Amino acid sequence: MQRDKLITAEVADLLRPWFSDVTVGAQPVIGDAPAVLEQPDHAVTLTWRVGSDDPHDIVIMGPRTQARYHLERPGRDCLQLRFRPGRAADFLGRPLRDLADRAVDAADLGSKSLTAVVQTIADGGALAASQSHAARLRSLAEAIPVAPPTHTDRAALHRRIVAEATALLSIGDGPTHEPVHRVARRLSVSERHLRTVFADRVGLTPSRFVRIDRVRAVLARIQQKLPEVSSRAGYYDQSHMTAEFRNVMGTTPDAFARRRWPTIEACTAGNG
Repeated sequence: MQRDKLITAEVADLLRPWFSDVTVGAQPVIGDAPAVLEQPDHAVTLTWRVGSDDPHDIVIMGPRTQARYHLERPGRDCLQLRFRPGRAADFLGRPLRDLADRAVDAADLGSKSLTAVVQTIADGGALAASQSHAARLRSLAEAIPVAPPTHTDRAALHRRIVAEATALLSIGDGPTHEPVHRVARRLSVSERHLRTVFADRVGLTPSRFVRIDRVRAVLARIQQKLPEVSSRAGYYDQSHMTAEFRNVMGTTPDAFARRRWPTIEACTAGNG
Protein backbone atom coordinates (compact mmCIF):
# COMPACT_ATOMS: atom_id res chain seq x y z
CA MET A 1 0.00 0.00 0.00
CA GLN A 2 1.27 3.47 -0.81
CA ARG A 3 1.69 5.53 2.36
CA ASP A 4 1.34 9.27 2.50
CA LYS A 5 0.31 11.84 5.08
CA LEU A 6 -3.20 10.36 5.12
CA ILE A 7 -2.09 6.98 6.37
CA THR A 8 -0.38 6.17 9.65
CA ALA A 9 1.34 2.81 10.08
CA GLU A 10 -1.54 1.66 12.29
CA VAL A 11 -4.18 2.53 9.70
CA ALA A 12 -2.09 1.04 6.88
CA ASP A 13 -1.96 -2.29 8.73
CA LEU A 14 -5.74 -2.26 9.18
CA LEU A 15 -6.44 -1.40 5.54
CA ARG A 16 -3.73 -3.45 3.82
CA PRO A 17 -5.69 -6.73 3.55
CA TRP A 18 -8.35 -4.94 1.52
CA PHE A 19 -6.98 -1.78 -0.11
CA SER A 20 -3.92 -0.97 -2.22
CA ASP A 21 -4.17 2.82 -2.19
CA VAL A 22 -5.96 5.72 -0.50
CA THR A 23 -6.29 9.17 -2.07
CA VAL A 24 -8.31 12.35 -1.62
CA GLY A 25 -10.02 13.73 -4.71
CA ALA A 26 -8.84 13.35 -8.30
CA GLN A 27 -5.10 12.93 -8.74
CA PRO A 28 -3.77 15.13 -11.58
CA VAL A 29 -1.95 13.42 -14.45
CA ILE A 30 -0.46 16.60 -15.92
CA GLY A 31 -0.17 20.15 -14.67
CA ASP A 32 -2.54 22.89 -15.82
CA ALA A 33 -5.07 20.27 -16.86
CA PRO A 34 -8.18 21.67 -18.56
CA ALA A 35 -10.51 19.43 -16.54
CA VAL A 36 -10.70 16.86 -13.78
CA LEU A 37 -9.87 13.46 -15.24
CA GLU A 38 -11.65 10.34 -14.03
CA GLN A 39 -9.10 7.80 -15.16
CA PRO A 40 -9.96 4.36 -16.50
CA ASP A 41 -9.29 1.88 -13.73
CA HIS A 42 -9.51 -1.90 -13.45
CA ALA A 43 -9.96 -1.64 -9.68
CA VAL A 44 -13.12 -1.18 -7.63
CA THR A 45 -13.11 1.91 -5.39
CA LEU A 46 -14.95 2.80 -2.20
CA THR A 47 -15.58 6.55 -2.29
CA TRP A 48 -16.86 8.65 0.61
CA ARG A 49 -17.66 12.35 0.44
CA VAL A 50 -16.18 13.24 3.83
CA GLY A 51 -18.26 15.27 6.24
CA SER A 52 -21.50 13.68 5.04
CA ASP A 53 -23.45 11.01 6.92
CA ASP A 54 -25.79 10.43 3.98
CA PRO A 55 -25.48 6.79 2.81
CA HIS A 56 -25.87 8.06 -0.75
CA ASP A 57 -22.52 9.84 -0.35
CA ILE A 58 -20.77 6.50 0.20
CA VAL A 59 -20.43 4.91 -3.21
CA ILE A 60 -18.86 1.81 -4.70
CA MET A 61 -17.28 2.67 -8.05
CA GLY A 62 -16.97 -0.36 -10.32
CA PRO A 63 -14.09 -0.78 -12.79
CA ARG A 64 -14.04 2.13 -15.26
CA THR A 65 -13.41 1.15 -18.87
CA GLN A 66 -13.61 4.70 -20.28
CA ALA A 67 -12.09 8.00 -19.20
CA ARG A 68 -14.41 10.83 -18.22
CA TYR A 69 -13.59 14.53 -18.12
CA HIS A 70 -15.38 16.77 -15.62
CA LEU A 71 -15.68 20.41 -14.75
CA GLU A 72 -14.15 20.89 -11.34
CA ARG A 73 -16.73 21.33 -8.60
CA PRO A 74 -15.63 23.00 -5.36
CA GLY A 75 -16.32 21.28 -2.07
CA ARG A 76 -16.01 17.74 -3.42
CA ASP A 77 -13.57 16.29 -0.88
CA CYS A 78 -13.77 12.53 -1.41
CA LEU A 79 -11.73 9.82 0.25
CA GLN A 80 -11.12 7.06 -2.27
CA LEU A 81 -10.06 3.60 -1.11
CA ARG A 82 -8.91 1.41 -4.01
CA PHE A 83 -9.51 -2.30 -3.50
CA ARG A 84 -6.81 -4.86 -4.14
CA PRO A 85 -7.60 -7.12 -7.12
CA GLY A 86 -10.37 -9.53 -6.17
CA ARG A 87 -10.86 -8.15 -2.66
CA ALA A 88 -13.99 -6.12 -3.44
CA ALA A 89 -15.89 -9.33 -4.17
CA ASP A 90 -15.03 -10.62 -0.68
CA PHE A 91 -15.81 -7.29 0.96
CA LEU A 92 -19.18 -6.87 -0.75
CA GLY A 93 -20.06 -10.56 -0.59
CA ARG A 94 -21.16 -10.66 -4.23
CA PRO A 95 -19.81 -11.09 -7.78
CA LEU A 96 -18.66 -7.94 -9.54
CA ARG A 97 -19.55 -8.76 -13.15
CA ASP A 98 -22.40 -6.20 -13.18
CA LEU A 99 -20.47 -3.30 -11.60
CA ALA A 100 -18.27 -2.21 -14.51
CA ASP A 101 -18.79 1.48 -15.35
CA ARG A 102 -21.33 1.90 -12.55
CA ALA A 103 -21.44 3.89 -9.32
CA VAL A 104 -23.72 2.26 -6.75
CA ASP A 105 -24.85 3.75 -3.44
CA ALA A 106 -23.64 1.77 -0.44
CA ALA A 107 -27.21 1.58 0.85
CA ASP A 108 -28.29 -0.33 -2.28
CA LEU A 109 -25.75 -3.17 -2.15
CA GLY A 110 -26.88 -5.09 0.94
CA SER A 111 -23.28 -5.79 2.00
CA LYS A 112 -22.70 -6.53 5.71
CA SER A 113 -19.16 -5.16 5.63
CA LEU A 114 -20.23 -2.03 3.79
CA THR A 115 -23.20 -1.59 6.14
CA ALA A 116 -20.75 -1.58 9.07
CA VAL A 117 -18.78 1.24 7.41
CA VAL A 118 -21.96 3.20 6.74
CA GLN A 119 -23.05 2.73 10.36
CA THR A 120 -19.70 3.97 11.66
CA ILE A 121 -20.12 7.15 9.62
CA ALA A 122 -23.78 7.55 10.59
CA ASP A 123 -22.86 7.16 14.28
CA GLY A 124 -20.48 10.09 13.94
CA GLY A 125 -17.26 8.20 14.49
CA ALA A 126 -15.71 9.60 11.32
CA LEU A 127 -17.58 12.87 11.01
CA ALA A 128 -16.11 15.41 13.41
CA ALA A 129 -15.12 18.52 11.50
CA SER A 130 -11.91 18.76 13.51
CA GLN A 131 -10.80 15.28 12.47
CA SER A 132 -7.96 14.84 10.02
CA HIS A 133 -8.32 12.49 7.07
CA ALA A 134 -5.99 10.07 8.89
CA ALA A 135 -8.33 10.04 11.90
CA ARG A 136 -11.34 9.50 9.65
CA LEU A 137 -9.57 6.61 7.97
CA ARG A 138 -8.81 5.09 11.36
CA SER A 139 -12.51 5.22 12.26
CA LEU A 140 -13.41 3.54 8.97
CA ALA A 141 -10.61 0.98 9.24
CA GLU A 142 -11.83 -0.12 12.65
CA ALA A 143 -15.23 -0.94 11.12
CA ILE A 144 -13.68 -3.13 8.42
CA PRO A 145 -13.01 -6.86 8.98
CA VAL A 146 -9.42 -7.63 9.91
CA ALA A 147 -8.87 -9.95 6.95
CA PRO A 148 -10.81 -11.36 3.98
CA PRO A 149 -12.88 -14.41 4.97
CA THR A 150 -11.86 -17.83 3.71
CA HIS A 151 -15.44 -19.02 3.10
CA THR A 152 -14.72 -22.15 1.05
CA ASP A 153 -11.81 -23.87 -0.62
CA ARG A 154 -13.28 -22.78 -3.95
CA ALA A 155 -13.36 -19.13 -2.90
CA ALA A 156 -9.76 -19.37 -1.67
CA LEU A 157 -8.74 -20.95 -4.99
CA HIS A 158 -10.46 -18.19 -6.98
CA ARG A 159 -8.77 -15.55 -4.82
CA ARG A 160 -5.39 -17.14 -5.56
CA ILE A 161 -6.12 -17.35 -9.30
CA VAL A 162 -6.97 -13.63 -9.42
CA ALA A 163 -3.94 -12.61 -7.36
CA GLU A 164 -1.53 -14.59 -9.53
CA ALA A 165 -3.22 -13.70 -12.81
CA THR A 166 -3.26 -9.96 -12.16
CA ALA A 167 0.44 -10.07 -11.25
CA LEU A 168 1.22 -11.83 -14.54
CA LEU A 169 -1.06 -9.63 -16.66
CA SER A 170 0.01 -6.27 -15.21
CA ILE A 171 2.67 -4.10 -16.80
CA GLY A 172 4.27 -3.19 -13.46
CA ASP A 173 7.66 -1.48 -13.84
CA GLY A 174 8.46 -2.93 -17.24
CA PRO A 175 6.96 -3.82 -20.62
CA THR A 176 6.73 -7.57 -20.06
CA HIS A 177 3.42 -9.19 -19.24
CA GLU A 178 2.08 -12.62 -20.02
CA PRO A 179 -0.59 -13.11 -22.74
CA VAL A 180 -3.93 -14.27 -21.38
CA HIS A 181 -3.72 -17.77 -22.87
CA ARG A 182 -0.28 -18.28 -21.35
CA VAL A 183 -1.44 -17.03 -17.97
CA ALA A 184 -4.28 -19.56 -18.03
CA ARG A 185 -1.84 -22.32 -18.89
CA ARG A 186 0.54 -21.34 -16.09
CA LEU A 187 -2.34 -21.40 -13.62
CA SER A 188 -3.54 -24.77 -14.92
CA VAL A 189 -6.99 -23.47 -15.86
CA SER A 190 -8.77 -22.95 -19.16
CA GLU A 191 -9.07 -19.47 -20.67
CA ARG A 192 -12.83 -19.75 -20.26
CA HIS A 193 -12.50 -20.50 -16.54
CA LEU A 194 -10.05 -17.63 -16.12
CA ARG A 195 -12.52 -15.25 -17.81
CA THR A 196 -15.34 -16.45 -15.55
CA VAL A 197 -13.34 -16.03 -12.35
CA PHE A 198 -12.11 -12.61 -13.48
CA ALA A 199 -15.59 -11.40 -14.34
CA ASP A 200 -16.86 -12.45 -10.91
CA ARG A 201 -13.97 -11.21 -8.78
CA VAL A 202 -12.56 -8.27 -10.78
CA GLY A 203 -15.58 -7.17 -12.81
CA LEU A 204 -13.74 -7.36 -16.13
CA THR A 205 -12.41 -9.95 -18.55
CA PRO A 206 -8.63 -10.51 -18.47
CA SER A 207 -8.22 -8.88 -21.91
CA ARG A 208 -10.06 -5.74 -20.80
CA PHE A 209 -7.97 -5.68 -17.61
CA VAL A 210 -4.83 -5.70 -19.76
CA ARG A 211 -6.18 -2.94 -22.04
CA ILE A 212 -6.88 -0.63 -19.11
CA ASP A 213 -3.59 -1.49 -17.41
CA ARG A 214 -1.64 -0.52 -20.54
CA VAL A 215 -3.50 2.78 -20.92
CA ARG A 216 -2.80 3.59 -17.27
CA ALA A 217 0.88 2.85 -17.94
CA VAL A 218 0.81 5.37 -20.80
CA LEU A 219 -0.87 7.98 -18.58
CA ALA A 220 1.85 7.51 -15.96
CA ARG A 221 4.50 8.31 -18.61
CA ILE A 222 2.54 10.72 -20.81
CA GLN A 223 5.22 13.44 -20.63
CA GLN A 224 7.90 11.13 -22.01
CA LYS A 225 8.70 10.41 -25.67
CA LEU A 226 5.81 8.43 -27.11
CA PRO A 227 7.86 5.75 -28.95
CA GLU A 228 9.54 4.90 -25.65
CA VAL A 229 6.23 4.99 -23.81
CA SER A 230 4.73 2.60 -26.37
CA SER A 231 7.49 0.06 -25.85
CA ARG A 232 7.46 0.28 -22.05
CA ALA A 233 3.67 -0.09 -21.93
CA GLY A 234 3.81 -3.36 -23.88
CA TYR A 235 2.33 -2.31 -27.24
CA TYR A 236 3.38 -3.77 -30.58
CA ASP A 237 4.16 -0.28 -31.87
CA GLN A 238 3.11 3.35 -31.48
CA SER A 239 0.11 3.04 -33.80
CA HIS A 240 -1.24 0.19 -31.66
CA MET A 241 -0.83 2.36 -28.56
CA THR A 242 -2.54 5.33 -30.24
CA ALA A 243 -5.56 3.28 -31.34
CA GLU A 244 -6.06 1.68 -27.93
CA PHE A 245 -5.50 4.94 -26.06
CA ARG A 246 -8.04 6.77 -28.26
CA ASN A 247 -10.60 4.01 -27.67
CA VAL A 248 -10.32 4.34 -23.89
CA MET A 249 -9.43 8.02 -23.44
CA GLY A 250 -11.36 9.60 -26.31
CA THR A 251 -8.26 11.28 -27.73
CA THR A 252 -4.74 10.37 -28.84
CA PRO A 253 -1.72 10.31 -26.49
CA ASP A 254 -0.20 13.30 -28.28
CA ALA A 255 -3.40 15.36 -28.06
CA PHE A 256 -3.85 14.39 -24.41
CA ALA A 257 -0.29 15.46 -23.55
CA ARG A 258 -0.93 18.77 -25.35
CA ARG A 259 -4.08 19.23 -23.21
CA ARG A 260 -6.47 18.91 -26.15
CA TRP A 261 -9.01 16.90 -24.22
CA PRO A 262 -12.49 15.72 -25.28
CA THR A 263 -15.67 17.58 -24.41
CA ILE A 264 -15.89 18.27 -20.70
CA GLU A 265 -19.08 17.29 -18.88
CA ALA A 266 -20.56 18.37 -15.61
CA CYS A 267 -19.95 15.91 -12.82
CA THR A 268 -23.18 14.25 -11.73
CA ALA A 269 -23.85 11.83 -8.90
CA GLY A 270 -26.12 8.85 -8.93
CA ASN A 271 -26.27 5.22 -9.88
CA GLY A 272 -24.82 3.99 -13.10
